[in-house]
Amino acid sequence: MNDADPKGQSAEPEAAQTDSADSPRFELISIYTKDISFEAPSLPQILIQRPSENPANRADFRVDHKVLNPDQGLTEVRLGVTVTCTLDTQTLYLAEVEQCGLFIVRHGNASTIEKTVHVACPNILLPFAREQIAGLISKGNFPPFLIAPINFEQAYLEKRKQQAEQGKDGGQDIQP
Repeated sequence: MNDADPKGQSAEPEAAQTDSADSPRFELISIYTKDISFEAPSLPQILIQRPSENPANRADFRVDHKVLNPDQGLTEVRLGVTVTCTLDTQTLYLAEVEQCGLFIVRHGNASTIEKTVHVACPNILLPFAREQIAGLISKGNFPPFLIAPINFEQAYLEKRKQQAEQGKDGGQDIQP
């Protein structure tokens, strides 16, 4: 069966007809959780003691990427988020998520590709990581914690500045 319109043209999307190996492209293929962990070494003692002080939460993140197929621009981007909750020197819980996305990132300019994998891709992955972290913490019977928005562009610019000062290359790939 031929999917053609009355004028005899193919009904394929226009992007598919004009896509070539050299044309710039940014596409999300899939989002998945690669690793997830929750530790609560303070349980059940913390539930019995019920301290009056508020614990301190700290959220750390890291962004890495691995080019799986350079010709296609197929790239895995990993957003690692770690939330640590402490009270004085006691760790109440540690929640970690490695949220990943499979993207096609293709462009003639290497700096555009680098900025895309360190800014645009993590911005897409953050809401999924945030949901995973919030679920882990609440299932551990701790008060809800919401990861604040992260300015990945500012983090990327600071990283580039630091690398320039150290004389390092800008690429940061995950080793297989």
